[in-house]
This record gives sequence, structure tokens and C-alpha cells, in this order.
Amino acid sequence: MRTRTLIILSVSLTCVGIGLTMYSNSRKAPESESQATPVREEAPAVSPIENEKEQAVAAGEIKTPAAGVAKPEIIAVWKDYKYSRDLQKYTDLGKKAILLEPDKLVKRRLLKDENFLRSLETLMKTAPVDEASQAMQNSALDFVFESLNTDMRQVAIEVLKNVVADPTVENTAVNEMDRKVLAGVKAEALYQWSAVDPSAERSINGLLPGPVSEKIWVNVKKQQDSNLGESAMLQASQQQ
Repeated sequence: MRTRTLIILSVSLTCVGIGLTMYSNSRKAPESESQATPVREEAPAVSPIENEKEQAVAAGEIKTPAAGVAKPEIIAVWKDYKYSRDLQKYTDLGKKAILLEPDKLVKRRLLKDENFLRSLETLMKTAPVDEASQAMQNSALDFVFESLNTDMRQVAIEVLKNVVADPTVENTAVNEMDRKVLAGVKAEALYQWSAVDPSAERSINGLLPGPVSEKIWVNVKKQQDSNLGESAMLQASQQQ
């Protein structure tokens, strides 16, 4: 599995009275007035950092909830996920430096399984309840993003559209910690979808369910523009 390349984005959302901190797995840009959003691994203007979600756990932003904190139906999403073995297989493959032929066969099978791909939507729209479910959500994101470069691209885009349209981050009845995590997932979905589909913006504007999602999208576009500018400057300096 490829390592998702992301950078931290901070979004001030006074319209709903909360601040949302976007999550990344492996990279972070220098802090600025507008913190960064997720970027593709091809983008040059990113510096390596520790796994950001692990950093958030250490900082206390994400905590393993005490017994009874998470709603039973949310816990059930993770506990009863029917494709957990397949998702674990994908996670294990991502830890290998070299894939042997049997590994490649398993990965090809997974990347052709439409039901498995569609099932990941639920994991992307549900706040993790502990470190294990956080890892599952990370792997789900990785798989959907990798599927964008396969024959399952249109299915992957459908999944991302549904994540973008999900209104949970707009719901002030949901606790702030969960909204932070899901806002990070939505930012990644917006970034990756719009990066591979030039026509995505026309659809995105009609899918955003409220001001929180709209603010996330504004910041994603700002970071994309910033990345393009930095890439152009880097190419110009290399040609000199």
C-alpha cells in the first residue's frame, strides 16, 4: 500500500463555533496563516513528519474513548465490518517492501472487488472509536485513493462523492473530536477526487452539505493552488 502524503490543515469555523484540525498520515507543511490540506504524494513542496494521527493521539486530540462513550451503532460499524479480513490483508501488503507473486494476486483481487470498495464508504463516514478503528480508516482511505488509478476509478469516485456529501461535520450534536476526524477525511476525499478529475469542481459545489464543508473545500483549493505555484517555481529553478 502506498503511503498517503498529507499535510495538516487548520480551519477556523466561527460559523459553527469550532475549529477543525485536518489530519495527515505522513507529511506536514510549515505552519502558515492557512494550514495545509492533503496533497498527493507527487507534490514536491512537502516535508516528512511522523504519522500525524499518531501525533494527534499523543497530543490528546484523539483519545480511545472510555467504555460507553461511543454509541453502540458506531462501535458496531467497526466491530461488525464484514470485510475486515480483506482490509487487514491490504494493510499487511502495504507493510511489505517487496510484493511476491502471491501478494500481487491478492492485491489484484482486492482492487477488482467492487463490493469491498463500496463497503469502505461506511468506514470513511464513521468516526473511529479506538486506535484499531483509526488504523482501519487509514487503510480504507489508502485503498480508495489507490483505486482511483485502476479500472475501479468510477466506483472510487462515487465513494468519495458520498463522503463529500456526508453532513456529519455540520451536525453540532456530534462531539467535536469526531467532527475533527471526519473533517480530515472529507478534506482528503476532496483533494484526491479533484486532483484526478478535472471536472470534479462542478459536482463538488453541489454536494457540499453546509458551511463547514464549504470552508474545507475553500482551504483544499487554496492548498492545491499553493502546491502548483511551488511546483512551478521548483521546475523553473531546476531549468536555470
